[in-house]
This record gives sequence, C-alpha cells and structure tokens, in this order.
Amino acid sequence: MSFTVFSCQEKENPSVFKGLDFSETNVVNDQQGNQYRTGFDQVTSINQDPFIHKKDASGNTVWRFRYEETPVDGRGLLLGWFEGRLFAVFSVDGGSTSQSYINAHQVKTGAFSNVFQSGYERGGGPKVSVVCEIDPNNGQIIKGTFLTARLNNGNTNSLQVRKLAYKNGFLYLKATSAAWPPGVGTRYVRMPDIDDSDRIDNAFWLYYELKDDFSEIVRAELLRERF
Repeated sequence: MSFTVFSCQEKENPSVFKGLDFSETNVVNDQQGNQYRTGFDQVTSINQDPFIHKKDASGNTVWRFRYEETPVDGRGLLLGWFEGRLFAVFSVDGGSTSQSYINAHQVKTGAFSNVFQSGYERGGGPKVSVVCEIDPNNGQIIKGTFLTARLNNGNTNSLQVRKLAYKNGFLYLKATSAAWPPGVGTRYVRMPDIDDSDRIDNAFWLYYELKDDFSEIVRAELLRERF
C-alpha cells in the first residue's frame, strides 16, 4: 500500500476515511476477551491522573496503572485495539521533569526517544494529546508522542485527538486544535496556508497520518467540515 505525503491542505475529507475503522471509545476488548478501559482518577479536588485498567474475561483485574501522577492534570481519552496492538490517547495540561510524569512513569526505555515530540514544551495550561502504544501484557508505554498546537509566540496550545485508527503501519487521527496545528515532518512545523478563516466553531478540524514508530507525521490536512 502506498502513501502520498501532503504538506498542504486539500480542504476536503480524505477518501481514505472509507477504509478505516475509527475508535472513539475509552473501552476496548481483545480477541481473548480481555477488556481495557481508560479514564482518570480524581486524586484531589483540582487534579486528575490518567489510568488504564485491564480485566480478564472473568472480570478479574490483570493490571491497572496511572500514567501520570504529578500536579499536572491528565486524562485517559481513547483506546483502540487494532491488529493485536493496543493504542491510547491521553491528555495533559502541562509539562514536568518529574519521574511521575507521563513520558517517564509507566514507560519502556526509550519510549519517548526519536519521536515527533518528546514532551509538552513551553507554556503550561492548554490541554494537549499524547498518543501511545501500550504493551497489553504489562501496561507499559512502548512508544509515544505529544501532539500540540502552538501560539504565535511558540507557546504550546490545545490540540485534542478525538478519533483513532490504525492500518498497515500508520496511525490515523482526527483532531481539533485551538491554535496553529502541526504540519508534516519529524518535528513541529506550523501547518502552512491556513488562517483564522479556516476555523469551524473556533477550531481547526484536522486529519493526520502518523508512522507507528511515532517519529513522523506523513500527512496533515485541514478539513473543511466537522467529522
């Protein structure tokens, strides 16, 4: 299967949507009847920590982990079970150097190395997405990347992945962003040829194709309608 790299926007829904099974749920099951659920624990009145909980076919807990346990708010948003692999989307609203932060806590060695964006970067507060592959056997993050928009001054701004699919080595994402979203490449570069007139309901509506080693966005499109 061949893929074409797009660095500009066609402003129409990509035809490849038709062959993809997008997940927009926080609960999935594997072929053995195990269930995976993501969400968040309200650990204080003003702080949430994201988790994934695996149960076997009889409803017994196999493992349950929090993926971020700092003062930064974090939530588990989406799960997808595709081709025997477990993918997750979390949100965080700030960065941290703590070993309890999402890119250092329940991770395999090198999980956030050589990826599109290894951390939150500057300017805490806006909610951004962290897309990961999870080891279904032990719950650790195998590989992951942050996906963020940016303001004109370079500060991180909100980007939310709302739907997730996987096929033939690529993750397919539908997202919205409050500020300037990323375009194609191996690091953040502002998506070209868009302006505020391209917003729908005060947001940019977006489609991405991301390599499943999380190293590169190979397709980035601004959508002309809501998904």
